[in-house]
Amino acid sequence: MKKPILIAGKTYLIAILILWNFAATKAQGRIEKSQFDFGRSTPEAEGVSSEGIIQFMDAVEAGRNEIHSFVILRHGKIISEGWWSPYGKDLRHVMFSVSKSFTSMGVGIAIAEKKLKLNDKVYTFFPESMPDTLSAYMKEMTVKDLLKMATGMNTDPIFGARAAKDWPKTFLSSPVENKPGSVFKYNNMATFMLSAIVQKATGEKLAAYLKPRLFDPLGITNYAWDETPEGYTFGAIGLKLPSIDMAKFGQLLLQKGTWQGQQLVPSAWVEDATSFQIQGNAPENPTPREFNDWEQGYGYQFWRGRKNSYRADGLGGQFIIVLPEKDAVVVLTAAATNTQKELDLVWNHLVPAMFDKELPVNKQAQAELNNRIAGLSAPRPVQMAPDMAKKISGKTIQFAQNEVGITSLTLNFVGRDNMKLELFHGAEKSEIKADLGDWNLSQTKLKSLASPPVVNPGGLIKVASMYDWYNDSSLTISLRFVEESIREENLILRFEEVGSEIKVNIEHKNYVEFLGVQSRKLEGKIALLD
Repeated sequence: MKKPILIAGKTYLIAILILWNFAATKAQGRIEKSQFDFGRSTPEAEGVSSEGIIQFMDAVEAGRNEIHSFVILRHGKIISEGWWSPYGKDLRHVMFSVSKSFTSMGVGIAIAEKKLKLNDKVYTFFPESMPDTLSAYMKEMTVKDLLKMATGMNTDPIFGARAAKDWPKTFLSSPVENKPGSVFKYNNMATFMLSAIVQKATGEKLAAYLKPRLFDPLGITNYAWDETPEGYTFGAIGLKLPSIDMAKFGQLLLQKGTWQGQQLVPSAWVEDATSFQIQGNAPENPTPREFNDWEQGYGYQFWRGRKNSYRADGLGGQFIIVLPEKDAVVVLTAAATNTQKELDLVWNHLVPAMFDKELPVNKQAQAELNNRIAGLSAPRPVQMAPDMAKKISGKTIQFAQNEVGITSLTLNFVGRDNMKLELFHGAEKSEIKADLGDWNLSQTKLKSLASPPVVNPGGLIKVASMYDWYNDSSLTISLRFVEESIREENLILRFEEVGSEIKVNIEHKNYVEFLGVQSRKLEGKIALLD
């Protein structure tokens, strides 16, 4: 898999990202229930060509997009799934705006429970947050307008929310230049307001409200959803789920809100939410309209797509793609630089591989597919550790004052393949384990090397790390805070022995989601005579 290449992302999400500090295949035709309550089958048994899935994987490897996982469902059964190391089956993945589609379901359930209505005026839920003056258009804005991203606002108020203590008031105070309901304009704050409205109407935070009504029945337990400083579920972003739970949500939608005989979400709501409600747009996507998956219309927090599809859609290529005409669901997680090309992989390789009837057994293609998937986490070839590793192992690297706040670090090499990094921010110690040329999944107090240790409500944070010697005196450490970010951080350490000490030059590269690369340089030294 190629290293990620960073470009500028969707401008309407930049601010929200700044804000956010906060397998063996069974025999042909045989179905086996798993812990995820999905049947499992072979591709051919469900009318899908294994060769088509192999071509999809070939295109992934040949492309510039970094794919983290895929799950393919056909006729309600898992026919293929794979994860690129260090991303794994049981790890949560950052969802970004896929979160919005879950918020939509929360609104639909609340409406079914008669807690609120589509035509309710937005401002009526927030009497304590009313500005001195409420504009005429703001008085007209309804829950439906929020769902359609048709607030009438030319600017997303999320840009001004960072310093605000009252986010609903920030929204209600914002200018509304167009009649609500008339014009589509992507608006993250609109989705936040939907989450806040559900909380106001039900007395429960959105995440808590959905737990017994959606998450528990689907068997979704390994999830987290960020909150705003005021204690609202963020709604617009912040949800983290394993890929398999994304697949459950997609299958629920395909089944019009039913799951194991239970109607979790009204079928009419699923139909309305995933149907065309307003013409969307993505002006930064130059693809002609007939091939542009952001020009097919917008529902209630869902994007319409080509081939009569619809999807939950998150920054960087997090997708739950529902294909009703094919009775299929495709889930992708990624750190993609071009999400249209990521979707094109589905249209060009997976959809053409889906047929209306069972296909003949293709043992050779199935075996090749299984081998390819098993090799996604294969270690990379690396050099043997040089003599420098022995000289620096267990020695403390001291740093002068720096913007990252790192005061010292120690590298402990154990045997040929293992290393423990001990990092100090003053007296606060954090540990990270790494393997030579392969990912080691460990836990740490850090969310990033770019900031001091933080108190994490969910406990220690998962980090995947590997290291490589790329010459006798240079070491690179790669880190992925897998449940916190979709990008990689690198430490590049260069050692130079000078008399009784070793000078250490460190370059820290922090890939901030679609905002670019933050590069810092640190200088330190090791006293060999200590």
